[in-house]
Amino acid sequence: MKVLFSLFCFMLCVALFSCTDVTMLRTKEIKEAADGSAANINRRIDSLILVIDSLKLEQAKNLARLNADFLELSSKISEQDDKTQSRMEEINFRLERILGIVQQKSVVTKSAVSSEKNSEASQEMETLYNTARADYLRAEYVEAYNGFKRIYETLKTGEMAENSLYWMGMCMLDANKRENAETLFKSLLEKYPQSAKVCTVNFKLASMAEESKNKASQKAYLEKLLNTKHCVSSNEFQRAAEILPTIN
Repeated sequence: MKVLFSLFCFMLCVALFSCTDVTMLRTKEIKEAADGSAANINRRIDSLILVIDSLKLEQAKNLARLNADFLELSSKISEQDDKTQSRMEEINFRLERILGIVQQKSVVTKSAVSSEKNSEASQEMETLYNTARADYLRAEYVEAYNGFKRIYETLKTGEMAENSLYWMGMCMLDANKRENAETLFKSLLEKYPQSAKVCTVNFKLASMAEESKNKASQKAYLEKLLNTKHCVSSNEFQRAAEILPTIN
């Protein structure tokens, strides 16, 4: 009887140890499976982070490209506006001449009135101005510049003198003599701060500074334009207000 009981106890112990070994083996397998799943999840997270970083970088590049395209388009629109304005002025003049209602548009001070003693001299300046404008539209920049220069040096003051100085600068700019153009534009701002051309000139100088990668000067000219009261209703004022915040 004792032998049977001993044998039973032995078999029970063997069974218990076998169960323990199976349990430990199963626990080890579960742990290894869990570790593998965690590693796989970490790899996926790292992969997603790389994708997100790549998307952020691509977005930044796209925004920079859009900003550059916007600035380039604004510059082209500005140039096109200037040419359109020039053509419209020429068309208006020709219509007025055909209808026989050409009017002297220059507004002169008392000193200018005294220097223009008779209507014949005034008409001569008007004719010379229109001839110079026609030369400019034909891209005859040398002839146009000389005509505007003669008017400016003769009159010195008044709207026609201011406009002549402006078109002298445009002749130099379109002839790719940028330094000369910049000097003439700055001279206009200094001599005629209340001129109707001040808004256009400030915007042109800002555009020239942008092309030269001089952000400080570009920003200064745009701010000067925005601080000029009689420019508030101009197209240049609106464009300057849009561009200025984009300059870093």
